[in-house]
Amino acid sequence: MFPIVAAFSVPIIILGVCHVSQRTRIHTTVGAVHALLEPRNTGDAADIASRIFPHGHLGLTPSSDVLNPSSHDTFVEEVGALTASFSSHKCTEGWKELVGRADGCTERFLPRQDVDFIAFIQSVTLCTILAGFYNIDPEFLSPLDIAFVTNGLNCHSDRASPFNVTELSAMMERIYRWVGGERAPGALEIIFPAYESMWRLAAVALDYVNRDQHMRNAFLDFSENPTERQFRAFKIKDTKPSVEAIIKEVLRLHPPMRHIMRKRKHPWWKQIFYPSQEVADIASAHRSPAYGAQPETFDAMRFHPSQPMTPSLLAFGHGGLECIAKKWAPMATALIVAKVIDKVDDVRFILAGNAFETSVGHNIRTGWDGWVIRKKEKMNHTFPPPQVTRGHINPNVKCQ
Repeated sequence: MFPIVAAFSVPIIILGVCHVSQRTRIHTTVGAVHALLEPRNTGDAADIASRIFPHGHLGLTPSSDVLNPSSHDTFVEEVGALTASFSSHKCTEGWKELVGRADGCTERFLPRQDVDFIAFIQSVTLCTILAGFYNIDPEFLSPLDIAFVTNGLNCHSDRASPFNVTELSAMMERIYRWVGGERAPGALEIIFPAYESMWRLAAVALDYVNRDQHMRNAFLDFSENPTERQFRAFKIKDTKPSVEAIIKEVLRLHPPMRHIMRKRKHPWWKQIFYPSQEVADIASAHRSPAYGAQPETFDAMRFHPSQPMTPSLLAFGHGGLECIAKKWAPMATALIVAKVIDKVDDVRFILAGNAFETSVGHNIRTGWDGWVIRKKEKMNHTFPPPQVTRGHINPNVKCQ
């Protein structure tokens, strides 16, 4: 009897082990990531659902529209409408207007005393997004209200769970006040992913750019002449990188979303052989030899037209479900970087901090302890304004 039971048990155990071991498959090459993220012949709704399910933590509420496949087209149309002025025949005027708003946002959050660098970047980024998408005057945005919202978004991202009713209500009260009743209901869903990606990109880019005077000059040129041509222009007879190349290299080495997941549903008899979840390891793919020699090293000139052609970056996804703001976000972030460089110029303000960790596994949300924007000539104020600290207004307040 025992041999018979064993004969049946062994295959079952083997199949069970295979099932567990193949639950998640990780793709680390550019070709494999492309194959994973390109739409399959399962219909748009199924492709959208496969993306949404494993990223459900991005929903601001359990019933969030962003988690509903049927709302995808509406979401894309709304974002497209918000960025239309930057991609139409009026794009030059649109970018010049955003330069003024980004300048106002940067000036608004410059400290009268030392301020945490990340708190500053997060506030300037959220302010610039609101100004760019909804044409809001930075003077209309209270620093304390901005800090309240960035704190909420940071806590939501850290704990990977929906807001509770009280938190969401307090944030939406500010959103309604800023953008108006008609556009407010879906505004936070649009703002959150842009904010999450852009503040991290801006922070890391500033660290790299501040190390090199040629890169600083490229960003200052772009600040004065915010056109796509200037964005793409290589410097000093094509020997120094363009702003676009610098932003691309930061995105390559430090993609804001290091992993993109897809959830798969298979018939029960296929579940033994196929993974239920697949992961595109963007960080590893970006540091592969597909992007040229010494892929672990920062070298923005690898994107010069004279260099061998490299694959398109995967930082904003790939295929039909790639980020709808992939053309707007890099230039908008470059403007933030340019304005901070212009204002934090080692004359009025300085950026002080330790060397940033650039290893492939490093989380760019962290590692900024000790980084501050410091005013060089401090003024005496009887009642100094409250200073924004990283992630929250009150240092004693923690994410719940």
